[in-house]
Amino acid sequence: MSRRIVISKIVGGIGNQLFCYAAARRLALTSDAALCLDVNFFRSDINFGREYRLDCFALPPHEILQSPRLLPARADLYLWRLKRRLAASGLLPGYDYAIEADPRVFEPRLLGLRVERNMVLDGYWQDERYFADAASTLRRDLDFRLEADTPQRELAARIGSSTAVAVHSRRLHGVTPYNPAGAKDSLNMLYYMNALKAITDRVSSPEFFCFGDDPNWLAELWRRDVPVTFVHHTGRTGEMTDLWLMSQCRHFIIANSTFSWWGAWLGAAPDKIVPAPRPKKLQYEVKSATGWIEVDW
Repeated sequence: MSRRIVISKIVGGIGNQLFCYAAARRLALTSDAALCLDVNFFRSDINFGREYRLDCFALPPHEILQSPRLLPARADLYLWRLKRRLAASGLLPGYDYAIEADPRVFEPRLLGLRVERNMVLDGYWQDERYFADAASTLRRDLDFRLEADTPQRELAARIGSSTAVAVHSRRLHGVTPYNPAGAKDSLNMLYYMNALKAITDRVSSPEFFCFGDDPNWLAELWRRDVPVTFVHHTGRTGEMTDLWLMSQCRHFIIANSTFSWWGAWLGAAPDKIVPAPRPKKLQYEVKSATGWIEVDW
C-alpha cells in the first residue's frame, strides 16, 4: 500500500506559511505520512499579492501541489473559498479533511489525530501547541537557505558578537484598497517602552536591532540613550533577509505579528527573553510561546 499523505494548504505571508507548515509537518511525523504542500492560494491572492516563500528554508523532500490558474483571479479565489466550505460540510469526496473552525481557538483534536488515508490540513494553526513536540525537527527544517551579500553577512556578524535584541514593528501591514484601516490594531509606543524596560531590567548591555515595514515611525520615537541599529531590506527577498537576521539575535521584542513571532521562535539562545503583546481578543493575534513575557499596551 502506498504511503498516506498529509496535504497542507499554505496561505498568507511568511509567518502564516510557517504555522501552516509546522502543524502539518508534526501531523505527518506522528502518522508516518508523507507531506505535500498545496500552494494554489498564491495564484489568486488579489488583496496582498503574496508569494510562496518556504522555498527559502531547508525543508526535507516533499511534493508541491500547484495548478495553473484558469479563471480570473477574483473568480479563482472565490472558487478556492467555495471548495473549503464544501470540504467543511463533507461534500468533497476522496480525502479526509481537518479544517480549522476559528483561528483564535486552539483545537486539541489535532494533536490526537491519526492519518488513516490522505488528509488535507486547512487552517492557520497559530499556536505553538500544535507542533511543540516536534520543535527540534522543525528547527532543522527551517534552517535558512539565503544568499546573503557582504553587508548582510557583516551585520549578522555584528549581531552574533553582541547581546543583540531584535525589535519588530509592523505599521503598514494590512493596509490595502480593500482594507484601508488594516493598521488600526498596530502596537503603540507605550508597548515598546514597556517591552524595552522588560529587556533592560533583565539584560546587561543590550544592543537593539529594529526591524519593520515603517522604520521611520520607530526611529522618531526611540529613546536616544539606547543603542540601536535600524534594519530594513526591500525587494523580493527583503523580508526573508530580515527574518534571518532577526533569528540571529539573542533576545526579542515582537509585534502582534506572525512574522516576528517566528523570528523569536527560531532564535537559538536557550535563555532568550521575549516580551510579546498581551492578547486583546483582536481578529488576528497569536498566543505567546512558552516562557515569553506578555506586556500590556
